[in-house]
Amino acid sequence: MKKITLGALDYGLAFGVDRTLRSLLQEGRLSAVGCLVASELWPREFKPLKDLADELGERAEIGLTLALSGDHVTPVSQRMREVYGDQFPARSKLERLAMMRLLPDEMLIEEICQQVSAFTSRMDRLPRFVALREGLLDRSEMVRLVLSALDSLDLKQKPWLVAPSVFESAENRFLRMARKAGYLALRWGPPVPEIADREELFARLRHHFDFMDEDVFVATLAGEADNRLRRQEPLQKVAIRECQGEVLGSDRFFRLLDERDIFLN
Repeated sequence: MKKITLGALDYGLAFGVDRTLRSLLQEGRLSAVGCLVASELWPREFKPLKDLADELGERAEIGLTLALSGDHVTPVSQRMREVYGDQFPARSKLERLAMMRLLPDEMLIEEICQQVSAFTSRMDRLPRFVALREGLLDRSEMVRLVLSALDSLDLKQKPWLVAPSVFESAENRFLRMARKAGYLALRWGPPVPEIADREELFARLRHHFDFMDEDVFVATLAGEADNRLRRQEPLQKVAIRECQGEVLGSDRFFRLLDERDIFLN
């Protein structure tokens, strides 16, 4: 039997996404959910997830998806808002600064710490895992900042970390840095295929997990269309989200996992 972590990293993005992720968690079709506490919806959407997490206990891994760049998120810390306003810097800008080792370390560490606090204060628990949005953990300088921020919080239980979806050399460097600092890290496995046709997706999933390593993180975009999501994303991506949500929520998918001897952590 092969164990994988099947998870989503965008809880808080839209009501339809959040409803789908809670449903999949409750039904055991999903094993992990990462929360975007920097999203506009987080103060409203944390409560139903907290209630579900209390009900499921150890059966669900609820973590934090840090946002330091990207759309549909807003800085949490006062200092970050003073410098960047309501939008984070673009990923490309952070990557350039990381390459030149000119990142604003103190400001980014403060933002990371504030996002951890925004999670723990609402959820009344520590995040079981931490991921960084937009694959920025492929930069060693960003890994260093995240580890420094987490260490500064002196958490009673260290979260495990989700590796970035990057080239193998960068992933191995990330894993070495995380483990040296005492953090468990999961490799990034091939995500659920981005297909908008149910039958085609089922066909692809039949052998999707065959050559994966044990204990990898497999990401899904599962969601349900709502007005907010339609405004935020291209219709094709919304269709992919709905297709993944329908497939993962089906009994047919559960039987497929059983047939392929796949166990969700």
